Amino acid sequence: MNYKTNLLSVWHNISQEQIHSVLVAFFCLYMLLFAFGRIIINIGQLGSLVLLCAYYAKGFNNSNLKKFGGKKFFAIFFAYLVLNVILSQFPEKSFRAISVNWWKSFVVPFIAMELVKSEKDLRKLILAFAGAAFLQGVDGVWQYFSGMDLIHQTLFNGKRLTGSMKTPRVGNYMAIILPAAFGILYFVKQQGYRWGKVVCSLLLAPAIFLWIFSLTRSGYAGAGIALFTLWAFVWPPFRIYRLALPASAVGALLLFGPSRISFERLMQDPRWEIWSYALKIFEHFPIFGAGLKTYAPARDFLGLKQHIAHAGIPHPHNMYLQFLSDGGVVGFTVSVLFLFGLLYFAFKTIRPHIINEIQTKSSDYFWRYTALFWASYLAYLGTGISAHDFFRPWWLTMGMAMLGITLGACTAGKKQPASRTSI
Repeated sequence: MNYKTNLLSVWHNISQEQIHSVLVAFFCLYMLLFAFGRIIINIGQLGSLVLLCAYYAKGFNNSNLKKFGGKKFFAIFFAYLVLNVILSQFPEKSFRAISVNWWKSFVVPFIAMELVKSEKDLRKLILAFAGAAFLQGVDGVWQYFSGMDLIHQTLFNGKRLTGSMKTPRVGNYMAIILPAAFGILYFVKQQGYRWGKVVCSLLLAPAIFLWIFSLTRSGYAGAGIALFTLWAFVWPPFRIYRLALPASAVGALLLFGPSRISFERLMQDPRWEIWSYALKIFEHFPIFGAGLKTYAPARDFLGLKQHIAHAGIPHPHNMYLQFLSDGGVVGFTVSVLFLFGLLYFAFKTIRPHIINEIQTKSSDYFWRYTALFWASYLAYLGTGISAHDFFRPWWLTMGMAMLGITLGACTAGKKQPASRTSI
């Protein structure tokens, strides 16, 4: 009885603000060490979920989720996921996909949404992602020169770096966190550090090195799309000539870049075969698709044999084509509206505020930090063009984390004055 009484006493004496502080610190540590193993991911996810429940219990009406105006996006998308399992041609496969991801990934945006109450919280998150990028980058540099990474002793084959993730897909992870990590430049500027730019260069150089030498084309695309969009459309002023940059950059890479991203290599990529099969599945199940995460069984059901791509590849390597094959017209429409609707929702909030912040030469960087997380979320969407199963837990988790932080910041920061300047 005394034990129960003591617990209740502790609970009543803890404020929602204290729980929030612990949640932010715990999540930052979780993101800092995210790429170093599944145990860290599982502990981080469960711990964050427990803290989120405690935070809601102390006062849901004070939460960002309560104030967030786009809850219908989540409601419609989650309802679709359930429907796609119910209508699946292979329900056992679909149920397994959603049962794993609901707590590993789909709850993450709600956790991340509650992290941001002030610019101070954004700075903590920026430091966490900058630290994560640095640590992973150092591991990649070590792997390049020593022949194996520090964490799992993954061997470097002389072609593509893997860092601690044991796969060159680390390039996609780096592409997602790099825009947020670049916020360290604003952080040192705010603090007035004399050697801030030098320190930032030393911090970011290993991360950029790993991103480049993982030779992950989808990682190049994701980071490139995100940073270009941020520069051309979010950061004022808008100039039409900026639109010529991506075409020039892509052309230069195809002509003079590594052989892995040459035009000839792209035309021979096995993904073309996989993508054509995803479209054939869509043609066979055009309305509701074959069901959640069912590319492989649907492909086998239709008698499609992968001759160029490895026969065991279980997904289309393009999440947008996966939406078509898994969900048909209905699933594709709902999924794209969810992912890009929230992207645009955040853009419409960020754009006028960031113009005001820059034009008034404000000492606050709230909206500039927020824009960097928005860019990280866009990088996730960009990597989806040619990488991963949509339900890959670590990748989906990172994307949903960036989305949640962005939406939380937009919700918490709306009380600040904004310019009416349009794009």
